[in-house]
Amino acid sequence: MTSDLAADQFTDSFTPLEQTAAERRSLARGLAIFGTYSALYALTLVDSLAPLALWANVIFAIGNGLMIAMLFIVGHDCQHGAFAPGRRWNLWIGRLAFVPCVHAGSLWRFAHNALHHCRTNLKGTDPVWVPMSVDEYRAASSVRRFLERIYRGPAGPLIYYYARFWPLTVLIPASADLRGKRLRHVPDALFALTGLAVTVSFVIWLGRVLTPDRPIWLVIVLGWALPFAIWNYLAGLSFYLNHTHPQLPWFADEELWRERGDAVNTTIHMKLPLDVLPLYSSSMTHTAHHECPTTPVYELSQVQQALKRERGAAVLEYTLSLGEYLRIVKACKLFDFQRMCWTDFSGRPTSPRLIP
Repeated sequence: MTSDLAADQFTDSFTPLEQTAAERRSLARGLAIFGTYSALYALTLVDSLAPLALWANVIFAIGNGLMIAMLFIVGHDCQHGAFAPGRRWNLWIGRLAFVPCVHAGSLWRFAHNALHHCRTNLKGTDPVWVPMSVDEYRAASSVRRFLERIYRGPAGPLIYYYARFWPLTVLIPASADLRGKRLRHVPDALFALTGLAVTVSFVIWLGRVLTPDRPIWLVIVLGWALPFAIWNYLAGLSFYLNHTHPQLPWFADEELWRERGDAVNTTIHMKLPLDVLPLYSSSMTHTAHHECPTTPVYELSQVQQALKRERGAAVLEYTLSLGEYLRIVKACKLFDFQRMCWTDFSGRPTSPRLIP
């Protein structure tokens, strides 16, 4: 689905396939999912600070980061108006679900709904994991080239999302893409920042209650910094794998993008070898999500199957492994928009021509 969306609005126009899925949105099911992951978030937060062995606290802190990611998926669905029936339910569940990951709802809707979804993999509009061209890389400063090598390396997702995307795109209304419309995003930005302050303050208070002998810095690390770093890495990794692959093109020419840049050609379904987090696995059914963004995450698998029946092998899928991830990272360094292929940092092609 590639129609333009207003920058601060929920998706509210349905294709026939979306309409069918939207009719299956369930308030009871949505509240049950939100309540379950909120409870697991609270439980893992408490256990990350409880008077346990430090290794146990670390394990629970990692689990807490995973629960932040699950709540983000809920919030993401809400920002599309997809999670529950009714705009108000989606608005407030989305705001609350975004508190642990510190995202401003209206800024996310602008960057994600209005830019990323409407112009997926179109350089100059889509703000997520945009590859440099060969010429851009060669003309860049040594510092900028060094950063690009870090971003496009195996540890890149943590650094990219934490330092480059999150603070100035979906937390503070500082992006140049807002074009003078920053004030409308201030209330949600203040809500997110207030949520951050309350969360960190609660973590410090809880740490003093549960383990008064621990230094405050360790309490903050276990109760906020480590979980937030885990969430950031998972977010950056997921967004990278959804739209970066040797078989997925990027575009610099909007006319060519309009001809060839549909959901099937710009997204891929990354499957996990073990389905240990069903909500996360469902959210990675990403081709279906881009085809029908108002479909609830818990209904995406049916849309994916319908797409596969309709488009066959054109719907790309693969199962994630360490070897596959390293293969993708090695191949997808720069994109040559003339030859329409991925290259390494020297400009040597690492994929076939993706658009004939």
